Amino acid sequence: MRTIDDFFDTEISVSGVKIRMLDLFFGTVMLGLGIAVRLSLFDFESGDYSFFLATWMKECHEAGGFPYLGITPGISDKSTINYGCMYQYVIVLLHYIGGNDLHMLKTVSVIFDMICAFAILRIAFLVTDGNVKKSLMAFGAVMFLPTCVLNSGAWAQCDSVYTAFALLALYHLMKEHNARFFIYLAISYSFKQQAIFIIPFAIILWLKGKVKIRYIFLFPVTFLVTLVPAMAAGRDFNELISIYLKQVATYSRLSMNYPNIYCFVAEALSEQSRLMLISCGTVCCILLLGLLAYYVRDKAFDLSILYMVTLAVFTVLLCLYALPVMHERYGYIAELLLVAYGITSYKRMGICAVVQAVSVITYSRFLFGSTVTALWPLAFINLAVILVIGYDLYTQMKKAEVQSG
Repeated sequence: MRTIDDFFDTEISVSGVKIRMLDLFFGTVMLGLGIAVRLSLFDFESGDYSFFLATWMKECHEAGGFPYLGITPGISDKSTINYGCMYQYVIVLLHYIGGNDLHMLKTVSVIFDMICAFAILRIAFLVTDGNVKKSLMAFGAVMFLPTCVLNSGAWAQCDSVYTAFALLALYHLMKEHNARFFIYLAISYSFKQQAIFIIPFAIILWLKGKVKIRYIFLFPVTFLVTLVPAMAAGRDFNELISIYLKQVATYSRLSMNYPNIYCFVAEALSEQSRLMLISCGTVCCILLLGLLAYYVRDKAFDLSILYMVTLAVFTVLLCLYALPVMHERYGYIAELLLVAYGITSYKRMGICAVVQAVSVITYSRFLFGSTVTALWPLAFINLAVILVIGYDLYTQMKKAEVQSG
């Protein structure tokens, strides 16, 4: 007679990987509880929803759905949306599905939360050399990651949407599936321009011979395909490809609630001074990334999956720290990647926890109000995190050099 323990120890094969029923049960429970915790926040309305998302949904309803795609924002007061057209397609789709606008928008984000969790599971499976238990723990961690829960369940933001495609792009890059990398990256970019944060990582891997540049044409081709429905509805091509340029010019504050180096600059600067610092900071960020690429390029060592995950986290965090006009939500890709990074050791897990603590504080400042009024102490913590991960990156490289030699 079989016992419950025998049942849980039963193994099945999924895509050639042996998984116990206990593992499937654990993953299912984590998935269910992760959805439940998000549902508990579904009635919360953030400022972004009240002022932006709800307005865009209302505009879509008034336009009658598909015709909303043909209205040029800024030219007509019937459309104020300033996101890429791919997210506008989501809004139009939700118009036809019907239901509570707030709940429907959050449902989309929660669906992509799950895709993000599965993507991290796959990356964790690579970085742990096929450890099913650790991979499922990474999956469960994403389902309960505070910023992930708050971003979709409370904020109704779509960061999980572009991040899901960005993570799939990174996964396929690590597997050396170059064509899929560029396609997924283009889809991610078509949702939000923050997908470009993984470009420095891709350039370094190209310099190390891991990216075949001949596939780069797939990026513009895929991006142009995403514009077709909007152009069919009547939008101008030049206007569509300039959406992100308009977004960049929208803000002139040095820091948009992200704890980076600009938190040490007085907020009372004139707009002209801020614009000069924005230009200067952008150039300095490119310089730092260039120095990193130049240093790594000629080092003779094999790139392990752990090194690539570490490098991806480091370059994204470096961008966030050195670039001006960063929102607190822009750390989303790095925060999820840190789960795959942290699952490899207790010390790295501590880094993941520290970054989450800092991010929850910045999220709370916007969503719920916070007792933390100054960001500069958090900026010191983020700097320490970057230095620690940078040192880990360096030690991994030196160890690989010795083994290669």
